[in-house]
Amino acid sequence: MEKRVHKLTFYHPVVEKIAACFEKAYLVGGFVRDRLLRVPKESVDIDITTPDDLSKVKNCVSRALNLSSFTFEKEKTVVTFIGNDFRIDISNLYGKTVKEDLLKRDFTINAIAVDISELFLPFNDDVLLIDPFGGFEDLQKGLIRPVAATSITDDPVRIVRGVRLKVLLDFEYHSSFLEQSKANSEKLEESAVERIKEELIKILKTGRSAEAFRDLDYLDAFVRIFPELSDLEKIPPSGLHQYNLKEHTFRTVEFLENYCFEKKEEILLEFSEEIGEEELKLVALYHDVGKPLTVKEKDGKLTFYNHDKVGAEIAKKAFIRLGLGKRAVNLGFKVIRHHLRPFFLYNLFKKEQLSNRAIYRFFRDTQAYSFHTLFHSVADWMATSTEMEKGVDEFIDFIHFLLRFYRERLKDLKPLLSGREIMEIKGFDKPNRCVGVIKKKMLELQAIGRIKTIYDAINFVRGYSCENPDKGGLDCNS
Repeated sequence: MEKRVHKLTFYHPVVEKIAACFEKAYLVGGFVRDRLLRVPKESVDIDITTPDDLSKVKNCVSRALNLSSFTFEKEKTVVTFIGNDFRIDISNLYGKTVKEDLLKRDFTINAIAVDISELFLPFNDDVLLIDPFGGFEDLQKGLIRPVAATSITDDPVRIVRGVRLKVLLDFEYHSSFLEQSKANSEKLEESAVERIKEELIKILKTGRSAEAFRDLDYLDAFVRIFPELSDLEKIPPSGLHQYNLKEHTFRTVEFLENYCFEKKEEILLEFSEEIGEEELKLVALYHDVGKPLTVKEKDGKLTFYNHDKVGAEIAKKAFIRLGLGKRAVNLGFKVIRHHLRPFFLYNLFKKEQLSNRAIYRFFRDTQAYSFHTLFHSVADWMATSTEMEKGVDEFIDFIHFLLRFYRERLKDLKPLLSGREIMEIKGFDKPNRCVGVIKKKMLELQAIGRIKTIYDAINFVRGYSCENPDKGGLDCNS
């Protein structure tokens, strides 16, 4: 039975501009799917497949859009044009016919085609959906179903893509997807990391990453992508922790997505703009990766001494392996290395033992990632137990206390003396390590209120000895 829909469903002014460049061409993939689902998008990806000569098509489209193109290989040659609010990928058909092409695609909902020429015929209002595998019905049912029995075997990365589409579209898995995915999950270990990373980044942007991670775990794909996390479930509940480590980890990502990002401004106040979302979700996933390697039993209780240090190194290597950028690697290392410190500070605060020095050194050591560390700590706190989840408001109040310290003492903090002035006071002929040490110590004493004026700073520098730092013009250890 023919399936026809109104041609305006697929209208786009860019498609109209380039339609004459083809003798025969089809809209396919996500563009067709999203238009049928009426998914609103500020920027669209338009996939076109054609039997025409690609070089001729490329030259024609370039003239029509007044844009240059670039070409890359992705299973086949793809010519790409990028405009302000669109991206066009043009490639040749898989096989000789459009049906053969659709058979090679991943899921039925992506295996629907529309003949571009039909969109601009003057005498018809609708167009035929070329849908040999029932993709339109699966769109209506909300199903992720592989096109063929070998779809996942042919490309195991489709496991990750299927999970992404499921959480993105709020669909369900067809039984054939579950069966094929479980049978082929091990092959993800041999798949190109760059392609897996591309799908992961898209998952992290959905707002349902935790659900996706749980699904990948159910499909036995999670540890194939994140082998460093393979031992999480071996750590049982202990101490304050109500859940085993894997459950705690997933819940941390969930609270980050469903609570923290929803209340970002309430948690971090005016500093909320410092926080991005995607990378911090991966940090949450890896924040306790060091625990399985540091676990010991003492007096009937489990301990994880230095798991923050060990975990930071593991996460750094994992983020590099996944091809994440330098900023993500640095963020992951810093937050995981210091993720326990907000809790240590809070315990001191509760005991009325928290010093200004301890607060200063937290911000000093976490550097550009202090707000990220505090933000992550809220999700980590809530994921520990239902009791701590209920008491999160008190913990957030404490974070506001730390932010007030930063706002009042650190935000605009500058050294009262320059490096050159320190050199002159100390009689140094050229810069050396001691100048940096003095400057760092002077900043700390300014932050905690021990140095308030230039006169105080000069006296401090005169009395400070890098060889014997415990003896100086001020009591530097107070």
